Amino acid sequence: MDLGYIERGTTLKIFEEFENRAVSDEFEGTFRYFEDELFAINCPGLYEYYDKLRPDACLHVSFLTETNIHSLTGNIVEKQRTPGMILMKQLTDIVTTNRRQYDRDELRVKISIFGLSVKNLDEMRFDRPETEPDMLDMTYDISAGGVCVISNILLNSKHDPYYLIEFSLSPLDSFLLPAQLVRRSNYPRTKIGRYDYGFQFIFDNLPEEKGKLSRAILSRKLSFR
Repeated sequence: MDLGYIERGTTLKIFEEFENRAVSDEFEGTFRYFEDELFAINCPGLYEYYDKLRPDACLHVSFLTETNIHSLTGNIVEKQRTPGMILMKQLTDIVTTNRRQYDRDELRVKISIFGLSVKNLDEMRFDRPETEPDMLDMTYDISAGGVCVISNILLNSKHDPYYLIEFSLSPLDSFLLPAQLVRRSNYPRTKIGRYDYGFQFIFDNLPEEKGKLSRAILSRKLSFR
């Protein structure tokens, strides 16, 4: 997708990132126009935050179309005279993620989320970290491919976008799985939280865990019939 195809008025979610992690709250703006590599947005919150930005700050920009979320990275070229108006330059191509690659079931269970170092992604097994989790909340939905969490907590880890996720679907079905954060937005599907996080499990070295998770989800669903 090209920014030139985005409709004027499309809602954008924007936050400052540094070394692939969020370092600011998320701001909401609207798309105005695109020309060459520059695009204009109306975003009063970011307009006010401008003076707090790091030099050469990178901004993560995302927007929705139907079931897809699109994201790119850009930086601010200038803060225009019109209040709220900002001109930005596109730095990366648009990455599109399908929000419904797997069927998901609305299962509410407690979840603990810990930052996970890239060097530990290839581990064959994981132990629960001794540190406090970066997030302790409830799942919104779970599938054999990933999990969604809707929360009021701004997730911020030096290891972003990689995390270790702990949850149980029954006394016999506990999981501690590596995952990648593939969606971070302020488009919650309910009013239970401000932020909508989508994680994709990484089963490259844990193929048996995917089958175990699929069976546990099915058992959990059957137990509530």
